[in-house]
Amino acid sequence: MTVPRTVTSEDFSLGMELAVAVFGPLELADIVRYAQASGDFNPIHVDEDYARSSGAPTVFAMGMLPAGYLGHALSDWFGGPHHLRRFKVRFTKRVWPGDELVCGGRIESIDGRLVGVRLEARRRGPGPEGLELATEEIALVGEADVEVAE
Repeated sequence: MTVPRTVTSEDFSLGMELAVAVFGPLELADIVRYAQASGDFNPIHVDEDYARSSGAPTVFAMGMLPAGYLGHALSDWFGGPHHLRRFKVRFTKRVWPGDELVCGGRIESIDGRLVGVRLEARRRGPGPEGLELATEEIALVGEADVEVAE
C-alpha cells in the first residue's frame, strides 16, 4: 500500500530505473472482483464458457485491471497518487489468470517539479494451456507526468 511521503526532483535523475513492482499471480477471483468494482461485466472476462465460445482459450483480465496495478506502482514510486498529473497506457498483450504483472518505470524527463516517466508492465507466466506464449512479454506500455515537491 502506498504511504504518502514527500518526494522532490532531487530524488530522481534522468534515465533512472524505478524499482520493479510485482503483483499477482492474478486469479480469476481478482478479475471478478475488478468486474464488480468497475461494473465491467463483459462475459469474456468472467465466464469461461463464453470466453471459449468467443475464440479465447479462457477468460482474461480487462485492460484496466493491469493498468490499475501499474498506476499503483507509480503511486508507490512517487509517494502517493496526489502527485500524478497525467497517466496514459496502451495495451499490447492480454493478461491471463495465473500471470504475475511485473511493473517498471524509467525517468525520461525532469522539468522543474514535473517528472516524466516511461512505464511498462509485463505479464509473466505460462499463459493458458494450448497457447504458445513467451514466459514474459510486454502487456502494456505507458507514460506519466508526476509533480513533485520543491
